[in-house]
Amino acid sequence: MADTQRNQFNTILNAIPDVMVLVDAQLNVLSVNAAWGHLARGHGAPEEFIKPVGKPYFEACTAVGVGGEKFAADVEAGLAEVIGGVRESYEMEYPCHTPAEPRYYLVRVSAIPAENGRVALCAHVDITRRKLAEMELHRETRKLREQSLTDPLTGLRNRRALELLGKQYWANAQRRGGVLAVVFFDLDGFKPINDTYGHQEGDRVLVYMAEYLTSTFRESDVVARVGGDEFVVLAWMAVAEDLDKIKERLKATHKLMPPKGEEYTVSFSVGYAVHDPKQEGDLISLISRADTEMYEDKKSHKHK
Repeated sequence: MADTQRNQFNTILNAIPDVMVLVDAQLNVLSVNAAWGHLARGHGAPEEFIKPVGKPYFEACTAVGVGGEKFAADVEAGLAEVIGGVRESYEMEYPCHTPAEPRYYLVRVSAIPAENGRVALCAHVDITRRKLAEMELHRETRKLREQSLTDPLTGLRNRRALELLGKQYWANAQRRGGVLAVVFFDLDGFKPINDTYGHQEGDRVLVYMAEYLTSTFRESDVVARVGGDEFVVLAWMAVAEDLDKIKERLKATHKLMPPKGEEYTVSFSVGYAVHDPKQEGDLISLISRADTEMYEDKKSHKHK
């Protein structure tokens, strides 16, 4: 590149607000723009890196705070391919945090014709605001999705979440083998609790039931509240006989003490359904079978 062309080129680069670096075939710095100098001074870089002509590109990036060892490892191959003519351009987003704040950059590498082949123009664009906004949007979207899949009273999964996660469990069971079990719970005499002690106590019973099921079943099992006083647990088991272990863990009656009044008993009816994924069927029919068995159990309680 002739001196006149170089001066014109540098004038253009200095007018660009992004950090710009011209790199030769040996990955040494040929030129930087004014934005580089401003960043270098703000970063407290050594004087030799304010205008690091002849310095190794990646060393200079580290000195002014737009790169580091990981940046060099990730970008070097793409940069070499641009200079070598394998590709016309290359870009990558990367984090470059400081102790004071998170920072994100986008590096764009473009080929520039030169007298002895090609050189590369590396633009370091500060995308911190965009990345932080994207991350916040992702968090909010995830939060809203989580809320849409969560029962607000108990914190358990709701019916929609049970159906969505159930499909995943069904698919996993098909691949891994084993069997799926659905356990359907319905509280006995829940309406009289509300009528006698009030809805606040009824809510306390539902929360108690949710905590009991969560502590009784494994963390990998799906525990959901699917109705007013109805709960469903979806569990994967190695063999159908593992259902006996589940039954042994379940305590049929529980004693609760309201803030005012005498101690009372909380019990539930329960139904079980087990499905071998190798057989025909679907999750909805499995839940329906467990529901039917639960009602049979409830009817037997009424006749006792």
